[in-house]
Amino acid sequence: MGLALRTPQQGAGKSTYELVALAVAAGVAGGFLGTLAAWHWLLPKTGLPKALEASSSGRGDGGRRSRAWLREPPGDRPRVVLVATGSVASVKVPEMAAALCEFAELVVILTSAGEVMAGKDVAGRYAPGPFDAWEQLLAESESNASKNENRRICRVLRDSDEWDGYQDVSSDAVVHVELRKWADIAVVAPCSANTLAKVALGLCDNLATCFLRAWDPERPLLLAPAMNTVMWEHPSTADHLRTLEDRGCKIVPPASKRLACGDVGRGALAPVSEVVNEVRQACEGYQARRAAAGSGLGAWQRRGFAEWRSPP
Repeated sequence: MGLALRTPQQGAGKSTYELVALAVAAGVAGGFLGTLAAWHWLLPKTGLPKALEASSSGRGDGGRRSRAWLREPPGDRPRVVLVATGSVASVKVPEMAAALCEFAELVVILTSAGEVMAGKDVAGRYAPGPFDAWEQLLAESESNASKNENRRICRVLRDSDEWDGYQDVSSDAVVHVELRKWADIAVVAPCSANTLAKVALGLCDNLATCFLRAWDPERPLLLAPAMNTVMWEHPSTADHLRTLEDRGCKIVPPASKRLACGDVGRGALAPVSEVVNEVRQACEGYQARRAAAGSGLGAWQRRGFAEWRSPP
């Protein structure tokens, strides 16, 4: 970093302030190099599909992500957002994404933990065939989107896509809000215990949960929980599921089997075919819902949930 080390004799003529400044500069340089080393070590670990960057809709305007597709008029296919969380079952996201793209235009939101589980190092090792097919799907999607072909389009969004390149508050898209307008159906599969609790309590600390907090309750929302059996049996799980059911959410129950950890019991993600079939059924009537859709304002009040008002 261009810093020369001095022996005690060489530094003897310097003032205390100069020596302190050198020590601070050396410490900062060391910390910076350490951060770079850690970042370099961490980056390759997710092993995401090669086409993932392109699937976030490309770049334009001097390196900023283009989000124009969020404001394009819908085609003749339902638009589905699949939220994938940090549950181990996110290794099945490639298989699920490919199945959903057979009848819907798809966006996959990966949480930071979901990104790891759905990446090449984990999902690619768990099921190489579906992972390779997902890679091909993402590459094909970029080509189809560029030709305005409304078939087999799958885009992937992560937390960084929320603010990457955001500059103009009057014109740049707020992704979780625009995505909520774009989608006809949302499904969280797998839904980890953590994300289940966040959604039930209204927490929104990443792109996925901001999107779900902004979701229009007059459109279908499905959750397919997946967690360890003792987590599934925890009283909080039942509380959170009841809360979400009361708000109109459809729950796809987990299966009983031997889990990834070796325990046997309920908590495994429902079969991919079952989740996909539930989404397909939820798509029924999507065109009528589109035609009747307004701004979404007042939707919760129309469903009987009173808006909070300060006391008179």
